[in-house]
Amino acid sequence: MIIESPVFQIIALCCLGPAIWASVRDWPRNTVYWAVIGLAVLGPAVWCFGVLQAGWRTDFSFTIWVSVATTLTLLMTLALRLEAARRLIVLALPYLAFLIGFAILSNRGDHSLAQPPDIWVIVHIIVAVMTYALLTLAAVAALAVFIKERALKAKRSGAVASALPSVAEGESLQDRLMATCEGVLGLGLVTGIAIHVEHGQRLLEPDHKTVLTFAAFVVIGVLLILQRYSGLRGRRASQFVMMAYLLVTLAYPGVKFVTDVLSG
Repeated sequence: MIIESPVFQIIALCCLGPAIWASVRDWPRNTVYWAVIGLAVLGPAVWCFGVLQAGWRTDFSFTIWVSVATTLTLLMTLALRLEAARRLIVLALPYLAFLIGFAILSNRGDHSLAQPPDIWVIVHIIVAVMTYALLTLAAVAALAVFIKERALKAKRSGAVASALPSVAEGESLQDRLMATCEGVLGLGLVTGIAIHVEHGQRLLEPDHKTVLTFAAFVVIGVLLILQRYSGLRGRRASQFVMMAYLLVTLAYPGVKFVTDVLSG
């Protein structure tokens, strides 16, 4: 398909440029600002939609594209309602642009499914993508809290730190994202078990993806319990978030990176 060419991928990547500039320069929240933010969401989303017309792909590059498009859509939705989410854009967009660039460079061709996936697989894919999007934004919020705390302790604040939400707002958003992520991740485990049952397999396969996903589920659960009963906050809580993000990254795109890119 023509849309899969590097030219169209780079065009979709460039759609994030104006939004990154607007967030760094702290543009007024007017129609132009939201238009460039919308462009950042639209570029990757349209590219993914175009590629999906030929069927679902399982390669690492497309996995990153779909994850970024979903994360951008979720961020835009939250930013329209929450000031704290809008202030995360200055951190989130450069990172997501980096991921797209990495996806373009690591593209090893189309790995499409021979047959359309069944309903349980479709649900499982949607849940997995949503989990990764939620955890990505939670990790960005955790990083924002860390940067803001460092700036407060140093008693000086650069352009990026000034644009970020307050520590309290960042932690509140992080907590809500992690709680939602735990529920969605749990649903992902259930749909994974359903797929195994439907195909006559064991309830749980002790592979890398399953082990890492369960580990992330436990880490997030421990974080939520500690926050509720011991008031865990700040850098310690951020470490739990980053640990969970690393585990899910290894379980979801990480396994595909090893099989598609490193192993050829």
